Amino acid sequence: MVSALATATPTPTKASKYPIKMAPAPSSTAPSQTHTNPRPILFLDIDGVLNTTKQNTQIHMDAIFLTRLKHILESTGAFVVLTTFWRHFHEYITYVFHRHGVDAGCVLPLPAGATRGRQCTKNFLRHHRLRQRSSRLVCDEDLETNVMIGRSAEDEGEYSSRAEEIEAWLQMYGNRYLGSADDIEVFNGENRCIGECSNVGSVHDTCEDQRKSVEGYEFHPTHWKYAILDDRPSAAKPGTPLFERFVLTQTKLGLTEQDVERVIELLRHGPKTCR
Repeated sequence: MVSALATATPTPTKASKYPIKMAPAPSSTAPSQTHTNPRPILFLDIDGVLNTTKQNTQIHMDAIFLTRLKHILESTGAFVVLTTFWRHFHEYITYVFHRHGVDAGCVLPLPAGATRGRQCTKNFLRHHRLRQRSSRLVCDEDLETNVMIGRSAEDEGEYSSRAEEIEAWLQMYGNRYLGSADDIEVFNGENRCIGECSNVGSVHDTCEDQRKSVEGYEFHPTHWKYAILDDRPSAAKPGTPLFERFVLTQTKLGLTEQDVERVIELLRHGPKTCR
């Protein structure tokens, strides 16, 4: 019988410039976050990012890619929000991260630690409950809890709304973890918006610029610092704030060192349009 979950395995590839070392025991307290000093967010996929397979029958992560992820998080202080098909196994994924030297405290606890969106709508869950019942995979009394039974990473329908799921997370938790449009920070006696754009001339213009947004994304301040790491184009729609913060990996290559550099740049400084 094939196990539902698999631990990360080494990849026969050249040595990385990022050394592997074990992380300290995970903290029992939830990560702290303040509006005046927000930490960036990394929306993280697994298949095609932490491995080189678009679809897997179980969770699989390669050590080389976990080492690169560790470098991103240590370089930026970012929190992780899981967007992967496997996000239902949040605790196990966090455990694997820890075993490979990634600070478990970087993964936000649930419910904020994973996107939900379409995956938790009544119609979506009803669809899978009906599939489970027709396949007789679980008893009726277990249908509410075993929502992964009957689902497959090979089902392309699982990924069609990933951008909407990230947007839903941003609307629900963005102000809490990334800061609101009204957050003001004092520097040298002057009020300036957090994450101000360097190409704006005056303090007043800077604050006004922070409140500008793409139509339909009025909830999204321009100073938010986050990155979306995924091998599927459906993770961000062109012409949206998400697309400016999107790093699309090549499935067969996984998370490359070039991808790492781009993600770090986004998490530290935001997209080039706001510098």
